[in-house]
Amino acid sequence: MKQSIKKKIIIGVSILLGIILIAGIGASYYFGKMVTEGLFYQNKGNDTKKNSLVQLKEWGYDLEQFNAKYSGETFHLEAEDGNTFPVTSFSTDGDKAKDTAILIHGAGGDNIFLSPLAEIYLENGWNVLTFDMRGHGDNEDPLVTFGYLERMDVHAIVDYAEKINLDKQIVVHGQSMGGATAGMYAATEHAAKHVDAVIMDSPVYSMEEMFAGVWQGMEDTEDIPFPYVVACGNFYMKLNYGFTFKDVEITEQQKYNEIKTLVIKSEQDDVCLPEKVTSLYENVAAEDKELVSINAEHIKGMLDQKEEYTAAVMQFLQNN
Repeated sequence: MKQSIKKKIIIGVSILLGIILIAGIGASYYFGKMVTEGLFYQNKGNDTKKNSLVQLKEWGYDLEQFNAKYSGETFHLEAEDGNTFPVTSFSTDGDKAKDTAILIHGAGGDNIFLSPLAEIYLENGWNVLTFDMRGHGDNEDPLVTFGYLERMDVHAIVDYAEKINLDKQIVVHGQSMGGATAGMYAATEHAAKHVDAVIMDSPVYSMEEMFAGVWQGMEDTEDIPFPYVVACGNFYMKLNYGFTFKDVEITEQQKYNEIKTLVIKSEQDDVCLPEKVTSLYENVAAEDKELVSINAEHIKGMLDQKEEYTAAVMQFLQNN
């Protein structure tokens, strides 16, 4: 009789523990979904095209003058995962067989935001290719993955540029999250074989660290341990997308970047902190690398210190 009662208690406790475990896993999965979807779909309902126009206007950039001087040709490319996205090509004299800069914009905007940077290259006789990153503008993929998936789009543009330009120089130049994308792409075998140089301007250095800054700034999150938040995000991400926060550590990925690399650090940057950008630079495996400091706010060097910025970029590229 006692053994029967003991057995029932053990079974009851086991069932209870099983329910708690399942409930815990379910809660973690749901929490991980909230974290991941909020991060990956950060531009849902966000008019990224308008954002570019508003920001350039606030910064005093004359977009109308740029458009009057340079007319781009837009076409579509397809990445290896099937994603289709628009690319805009610029050339000063219609000569396609020149060195080409592939420019990558930052978070929350679209390729129009790259007009000031495109102007720098065009004024110096380069062809320019710009595009909308995933989750931005007219790119069909709504996911924002800090370069993990976006690098496949860069891969496709590099292949296109190589066919057009034959033996001419191809450079990938990204700003902020675009800098992260450039860094993620630079760490691939494809980049090592097909790209001459990479430039990262005020690059995002870690998806997890960027998320941490947002999380810690939210209300009522102080009682939730951040490692638990990350673990839930990793759990959901791995199950549904096949990668985790660790796979998007841009700084760590630089250990595989052996391409000639220029990193531009904005000294007044409160988005991508200068000391973190320096750490990313120090991790670049390439022997041929350079770190330039510009006394400007986040990615504003191209406007506020245009002469210095242009000189740094062009001197770096002339040494190829």
